[in-house]
Amino acid sequence: MLDYIEIGCRWIFAVQMVFWGLNGFFHWFQIPPSSEGVDRFVKACIDAKFIMPTVKTIEIVCGIFLICKFAVLLNILIFAPIVFVITLLHLIHNPKPWAVVLPISLPYLIMFAWHLQPLITTSL
Repeated sequence: MLDYIEIGCRWIFAVQMVFWGLNGFFHWFQIPPSSEGVDRFVKACIDAKFIMPTVKTIEIVCGIFLICKFAVLLNILIFAPIVFVITLLHLIHNPKPWAVVLPISLPYLIMFAWHLQPLITTSL
Protein backbone atom coordinates (compact mmCIF):
# COMPACT_ATOMS: atom_id res chain seq x y z
CA MET A 1 0.00 0.00 0.00
CA LEU A 2 2.76 2.46 0.89
CA ASP A 3 4.44 1.72 -2.44
CA TYR A 4 1.38 3.05 -4.22
CA ILE A 5 1.54 6.26 -2.19
CA GLU A 6 5.17 6.74 -3.24
CA ILE A 7 4.33 6.02 -6.88
CA GLY A 8 1.40 8.45 -6.76
CA CYS A 9 3.50 11.21 -5.17
CA ARG A 10 6.32 10.62 -7.64
CA TRP A 11 3.96 10.84 -10.60
CA ILE A 12 2.05 13.86 -9.26
CA PHE A 13 5.26 15.75 -8.61
CA ALA A 14 6.99 14.69 -11.85
CA VAL A 15 4.03 15.53 -14.09
CA GLN A 16 3.76 18.96 -12.47
CA MET A 17 7.46 19.62 -13.01
CA VAL A 18 7.36 18.50 -16.64
CA PHE A 19 4.23 20.59 -17.29
CA TRP A 20 5.59 23.75 -15.66
CA GLY A 21 8.99 23.22 -17.27
CA LEU A 22 7.44 22.96 -20.74
CA ASN A 23 5.15 25.88 -19.92
CA GLY A 24 8.26 27.96 -19.28
CA PHE A 25 9.26 27.48 -22.92
CA PHE A 26 5.90 27.34 -24.70
CA HIS A 27 3.73 29.58 -22.47
CA TRP A 28 0.54 27.50 -22.79
CA PHE A 29 -0.84 28.63 -19.46
CA GLN A 30 -0.54 32.23 -18.33
CA ILE A 31 0.71 32.35 -14.75
CA PRO A 32 -1.50 34.71 -12.75
CA PRO A 33 0.22 37.72 -11.25
CA SER A 34 1.47 37.22 -7.74
CA SER A 35 2.76 39.61 -5.13
CA GLU A 36 5.27 42.27 -6.12
CA GLY A 37 8.18 40.41 -4.52
CA VAL A 38 7.51 37.18 -6.39
CA ASP A 39 6.98 39.00 -9.70
CA ARG A 40 10.25 40.93 -9.30
CA PHE A 41 12.16 37.73 -8.50
CA VAL A 42 10.71 35.88 -11.52
CA LYS A 43 11.39 38.88 -13.80
CA ALA A 44 15.00 39.04 -12.57
CA CYS A 45 15.44 35.31 -13.30
CA ILE A 46 13.97 35.75 -16.79
CA ASP A 47 16.08 38.86 -17.48
CA ALA A 48 19.26 36.96 -16.56
CA LYS A 49 18.70 34.90 -19.77
CA PHE A 50 20.15 31.69 -18.33
CA ILE A 51 18.60 31.05 -14.91
CA MET A 52 15.03 30.37 -16.01
CA PRO A 53 15.91 28.24 -19.09
CA THR A 54 18.29 26.20 -16.93
CA VAL A 55 15.70 25.64 -14.20
CA LYS A 56 12.98 24.78 -16.73
CA THR A 57 15.29 22.31 -18.50
CA ILE A 58 16.13 20.65 -15.17
CA GLU A 59 12.39 20.44 -14.36
CA ILE A 60 11.66 18.74 -17.71
CA VAL A 61 14.59 16.30 -17.76
CA CYS A 62 14.48 15.30 -14.09
CA GLY A 63 10.67 15.12 -14.18
CA ILE A 64 10.83 12.67 -17.08
CA PHE A 65 13.49 10.68 -15.23
CA LEU A 66 11.21 10.51 -12.17
CA ILE A 67 8.32 9.26 -14.30
CA CYS A 68 10.62 6.59 -15.78
CA LYS A 69 11.92 5.77 -12.27
CA PHE A 70 15.49 6.45 -13.35
CA ALA A 71 17.90 7.59 -10.60
CA VAL A 72 15.03 8.65 -8.35
CA LEU A 73 17.10 9.68 -5.32
CA LEU A 74 19.47 11.72 -7.48
CA ASN A 75 16.55 13.51 -9.13
CA ILE A 76 14.94 14.18 -5.78
CA LEU A 77 18.20 15.76 -4.58
CA ILE A 78 18.48 17.81 -7.79
CA PHE A 79 14.94 19.12 -7.24
CA ALA A 80 15.67 20.11 -3.60
CA PRO A 81 16.86 23.69 -4.27
CA ILE A 82 14.08 24.30 -6.79
CA VAL A 83 11.37 23.14 -4.38
CA PHE A 84 13.02 25.08 -1.55
CA VAL A 85 12.98 28.35 -3.53
CA ILE A 86 9.41 27.86 -4.77
CA THR A 87 8.14 27.01 -1.30
CA LEU A 88 9.94 29.74 0.64
CA LEU A 89 9.30 32.40 -1.98
CA HIS A 90 5.56 31.77 -1.86
CA LEU A 91 5.40 31.35 1.93
CA ILE A 92 7.16 34.67 2.44
CA HIS A 93 5.81 36.82 -0.39
CA ASN A 94 2.48 35.32 -1.46
CA PRO A 95 -0.57 36.25 0.65
CA LYS A 96 -2.26 32.95 -0.30
CA PRO A 97 0.65 30.52 -0.76
CA TRP A 98 -1.08 27.18 -0.20
CA ALA A 99 -2.39 26.75 -3.75
CA VAL A 100 1.23 26.71 -4.94
CA VAL A 101 3.05 25.26 -1.96
CA LEU A 102 0.94 22.19 -1.13
CA PRO A 103 0.72 20.52 -4.59
CA ILE A 104 4.47 20.80 -5.06
CA SER A 105 5.94 20.50 -1.56
CA LEU A 106 3.76 17.74 -0.12
CA PRO A 107 4.45 15.07 -2.79
CA TYR A 108 8.09 16.11 -2.83
CA LEU A 109 8.48 15.74 0.94
CA ILE A 110 6.78 12.34 0.92
CA MET A 111 9.12 11.16 -1.88
CA PHE A 112 12.12 12.65 -0.10
CA ALA A 113 11.29 10.88 3.16
CA TRP A 114 10.50 7.61 1.39
CA HIS A 115 13.77 7.45 -0.56
CA LEU A 116 16.02 8.93 2.09
CA GLN A 117 14.96 6.48 4.81
CA PRO A 118 16.77 3.42 3.34
CA LEU A 119 19.87 5.55 2.81
CA ILE A 120 19.91 6.65 6.45
CA THR A 121 19.30 3.16 7.88
CA THR A 122 22.00 1.51 5.75
CA SER A 123 24.61 4.13 6.57
CA LEU A 124 24.20 3.82 10.34
